[in-house]
Amino acid sequence: MDPSLHLIERRERRGKRVSSVALIAVITVLGASLFGIFAFLEANAAFGTVDDVAGDLVCDPDDYDLSFPALGSLSEVYTSDGVLLGKLTERNSQPVSIEEIPEIVQWAVVSAEDGDFYTHEGIDFSSILSAALDNARTGSTRGGSTITQQIIKKNVLTDEITIDRKICEAVIAAELERTYTKDEILEFYLNSQFFGENAYGVAAASQEYFGKDLGNVTIAEAASIAVPIRNPTVYNIRENTDTVLDRRNSVIKQMEKNGFITEEESLSAQAEPLAPIEHVDFEDVDPRIIIEARERILNDPTDPFGLGETFTQRKEALFGCPASDTDCEGGGGLTITVTVNYEQQQEANRMLRSWFRDPEGPTGAIAMIENETGAIRVISSGLDFGDDFEAGERTYDLATKGRRQAGSSFKPIALVSGLENGSQFGWPITLGTWWDYTSPQKIDCGFPCSPQGNIWTVNNAGGGGQGVMTLEQATYTSKNTVYAQVSLAVGPENIVDTAHKIGIESPLSPVLSIALGTQAVTPLEMASAYSTIANYGDKIDSYLIESIVDSSGNVLYEHEVEPTRVLDEALSAAVVQTLRKVPRGGGTAPAANIGRDQFGKTGTAQNFRDVWFVGAIPQYTTAVWVGHADAQIEMVNFTVYNERTDTTQSIRRAYGGSVAGPVYHDFMTWMIEKENIPETPFPEAPEGTSAFFRTPKTEVPNVSGMSEKDARDAIYKAGLRANVSRVASLEPEGTFLSQSPRGGAEVTQGGVVTVRFSSGVAPELIDLRGVALADLEATFTTFNEESGLNLTWTIENVPTDEPSAIGHVISTSPPGGALVEPEQTIVIFIGVPDLGD
Repeated sequence: MDPSLHLIERRERRGKRVSSVALIAVITVLGASLFGIFAFLEANAAFGTVDDVAGDLVCDPDDYDLSFPALGSLSEVYTSDGVLLGKLTERNSQPVSIEEIPEIVQWAVVSAEDGDFYTHEGIDFSSILSAALDNARTGSTRGGSTITQQIIKKNVLTDEITIDRKICEAVIAAELERTYTKDEILEFYLNSQFFGENAYGVAAASQEYFGKDLGNVTIAEAASIAVPIRNPTVYNIRENTDTVLDRRNSVIKQMEKNGFITEEESLSAQAEPLAPIEHVDFEDVDPRIIIEARERILNDPTDPFGLGETFTQRKEALFGCPASDTDCEGGGGLTITVTVNYEQQQEANRMLRSWFRDPEGPTGAIAMIENETGAIRVISSGLDFGDDFEAGERTYDLATKGRRQAGSSFKPIALVSGLENGSQFGWPITLGTWWDYTSPQKIDCGFPCSPQGNIWTVNNAGGGGQGVMTLEQATYTSKNTVYAQVSLAVGPENIVDTAHKIGIESPLSPVLSIALGTQAVTPLEMASAYSTIANYGDKIDSYLIESIVDSSGNVLYEHEVEPTRVLDEALSAAVVQTLRKVPRGGGTAPAANIGRDQFGKTGTAQNFRDVWFVGAIPQYTTAVWVGHADAQIEMVNFTVYNERTDTTQSIRRAYGGSVAGPVYHDFMTWMIEKENIPETPFPEAPEGTSAFFRTPKTEVPNVSGMSEKDARDAIYKAGLRANVSRVASLEPEGTFLSQSPRGGAEVTQGGVVTVRFSSGVAPELIDLRGVALADLEATFTTFNEESGLNLTWTIENVPTDEPSAIGHVISTSPPGGALVEPEQTIVIFIGVPDLGD
């Protein structure tokens, strides 16, 4: 009914209010006069009005809001594919309609609290009289309140014990009875009462104490549920069983007396033992997802979900009222849909538990993001949720909370920063720049950066080696020594900025080793950062909360995708093109190759303590981490179960390509087949991408006077290849002789600088006699290459009548065995037929 019609009816009935309100005042005045009380009751009933009797003590109901307060209820969390993950419990309030509450439960509560509920008009004269007599006789403070009065006392007035309040309570109770039906009043009462153990309402009490839906409770259980209403502490069903049992049986007898049950049913119910179950927490399908959703909603001070400016407001909106606050009203009842796909999540969980079966060995985590939307589809941990650590449970999520060193999987972030900000030899850094990959390599930081002071010693995985390669090669072959130099050239603070710009949220220290992945990040952050690259520089914030709908169906929040351009499109395409070679084309992760267009990067932290593979196809980006859950422990000499080969596989040392890569392969292969993901390539590289592969210039170092090692190192540092040789010379051994191109010349990086040093051995010309003219060039060239003399020659014909000498070398000047100088010209005499005169 329209509230305004209620107001009109109230005014029309102003002079006809129930006279019971005067009863309380007169009882107080007459004291123990029982006959006076009865006389007043009769007289007051005949008056039909209390205004003249109660005078100023009567309050005006129109001054009070008689609408029922909102009842809190549990918020529910659903996955994107419609699976109920669980309920958010602060206060266990589960309001249901009166039609859903069995009559046996209604009768039990009415019998326990207000036997005349269906016949009185808000105030029960006989109960008040009985309570007054008991109070006068025994000094107790037993009340005579009806269910209606209890509602008024708790929700409209205070609970102070004064004549004014009692009279006002009676007046408003009578008005409430005229405003609502008996069913409406009882429904609110049954749903709003506190039954102890954080249970609000009969539905919650039934589940809490007996693990049953209301429709399945027995008469004895219904009577037991009604007992704690008066005092949940005194009548604690689990702890004070004798007290509760006595009171329960009294309620059952009252139900029989009221005609709600038969005598046979009463006796049977009284004989039934009191058997409450142990407290059981709400069962959540995947608690980690619920915890992550809860934290995202509560802990964001910007309140993107519109649930309240303060943490307390957001908490009450999400959970309902605090469990300890029985006077609080409303809240909860939200339907929260998260982006996680339940089937994909379960498969990731299963796969991780299958791969890593040894309870003493490592575990893993998988985080997967949908590139087009940023929706988080999987955040999976290889361990069960719980606090039994010995059984392998953990109370935190490794995919969202497990911050670990990213190893070389962080190199693409340093690469992006280098392509954006870096310079080498005064030229912009490109994927075509050449770098010294020599290992080990001592890098002068220019400031204290290691226990060695200003010198940082860096090694490549797998040992030594020397030479130069392009930045592209150094990326897909994962050369630490190159990326240490990139970090120095770019500046670690710029790498930090880039990381935060594309999706890393963890705090990062601007240290040179950041390019090698020494900073701790989560799998979800790494998936987010790579997703930005997969989107060719469009950052789409990863998100978990898809929508929030209130109990009335109103949409409070619905996520909107808002891409932000954070990287140059061509730059991102160049990085994708490079990282394509990691799973194929000579990279570090052939085991991660899923046979379609993809890119990715391996990562292995120092001493094999954390290993990664982060990869992407056009539709999804997935990060796989493997390590120990509670500490960084060296992963050596352990086993995994390889589902592909159905065998237990021994791992001597963990690497990203050999441990995390295969997990990525298996999960993404399943994902592609299960979801029928079309095989589409990444978009074609936009115009300008080739500029990021251009090879810049460099200046040839002047290595005159250097040792062979120093000369080679200087050439490598300049991004050039070194052809260093020793040639026969009269100069002392190791003496610099020449270089080409000359020092100071500007050449394209990756070119060759030839440097000659003296071998200390006198240079002697080889004996060329008898060499056929057709073989002369090859023979002489080989000699030059081996000796480094770089000799030239000329040919002169010499007539001869010896058939065997025709077309062959007869002699040389100087002769074979003679000392020669580098770049000297040799005269070679070739026999020709003697034609005579």
